[in-house]
Parts: sequence; C-alpha cells; structure tokens
Amino acid sequence: MNPDLDEFKALGIDYGEKRIGIALSELNGKFAVPHSILQYKNIEFALNEIKKISNENNISLIVIGLPITLKNELGFKAKEVMKFKTSLQKLVTTDIVLEDERLSTAQAIRAISPKSKRKYVDDSSATIILNSFLRKRSNSDE
Repeated sequence: MNPDLDEFKALGIDYGEKRIGIALSELNGKFAVPHSILQYKNIEFALNEIKKISNENNISLIVIGLPITLKNELGFKAKEVMKFKTSLQKLVTTDIVLEDERLSTAQAIRAISPKSKRKYVDDSSATIILNSFLRKRSNSDE
C-alpha cells in the first residue's frame, strides 16, 4: 500500500477579485503552508489553475474562506465567494467546504514583518483559513 495515496491533503483558498491566495496542508492535514498567489483577470483562468493545482497535489478537500461580516451576516463578498465555489465545484470532483475567514487578512498582515518586501498577503490569509479548518478537524477527531 502506498502511503502517499492515502494521505489527506487539503487546499485552502482566500478568494479575491484580482488575486486568489492558495495554501496546501502538509503531514496528512496537520498544518497548512502558503503555496502561491494567483493573479488573474479572467475567472475561468483562475478556476482552471486551481483545478490544475488540485490535481497535481492529489487534493482530498478544498477549503474556501467565507467572509462573514462582524454582524454574522453574509454580505456582498460572501455571496461572491459562494458563486465562486459553485463555479469551482463544476470543474472538480473534490469536495469543497466553506470556512469562516473573519479577520484572516488582518491576521496575515500582522504576521508579516514590516521589513518584508512581500506586496500581498493572500497566500498567508489562505494559510490562516486552512489552518483554522484543520485545527477544528483535528479537535473533532479526538
């Protein structure tokens, strides 16, 4: 039996109108690490790139950050994310779940050194979103 085939691997997404942050889980879903930032003008391009990353990494589950408002409501951005999820689900056979991403961008900005030359935090936000999901998953397994 090949252990690589049985390994749980999740892909985290921080969806944005111009950029999408991507993170991948490591060590059978123990923690997430930044993967990449997709800059795009055409949503079909972005969807196909995510499908490619998913296939190349044998992804078991896709986790997309859902920007619920501080009033615990689904605003305009959340509705965009749900539309994106629906479009992605048509391309991939992998299950997709939504994870509350409130304040993930603010957390990512604080986590990056002020001396960093990094221009964008989207992949860090995706990592925070995916780690949040993985922590909950791990706690429910105990």
